[in-house]
Amino acid sequence: MFCMIRAERHRHRHRPGRFAAAGLVAVAALAASAQAGKAQEQDNVFKQGAKLLGFATDVAPPADFVVKSRPASDPDFIPVFQPPPEPALPALKDIDLKAVKSDLDALQKKHDALRQAYPPAAKALADEEAAKKKPKTNAPDAQQ
Repeated sequence: MFCMIRAERHRHRHRPGRFAAAGLVAVAALAASAQAGKAQEQDNVFKQGAKLLGFATDVAPPADFVVKSRPASDPDFIPVFQPPPEPALPALKDIDLKAVKSDLDALQKKHDALRQAYPPAAKALADEEAAKKKPKTNAPDAQQ
């Protein structure tokens, strides 16, 4: 035989007092959050209460070196894509530019001569040129 258990209805009824208490807590939380902007004021009742409970403190003034390093006024708005500042030196004239190019060319020739005189560099250059001249074959390497 199967038994059927019935739940008593009067045990599961919600009392209106529970809803009222929850509503009061919600209203109090809403009022406290609405006053959060005023919490920075010195004479605020909410801040004094929070200080008594240990949730708020007074902010100490910054150290002297911090005050000295900050600008006297707020900086102006700096756009995100601000063009870079112009260089301090003016652009080179044609004569100066040709002189710099000739200096660089002379330095390049000097370094090329040093590189050619260095035996491992000369051997590597010769091997590279020989590899370019040698025809490539499709045969697999002997080391495989």
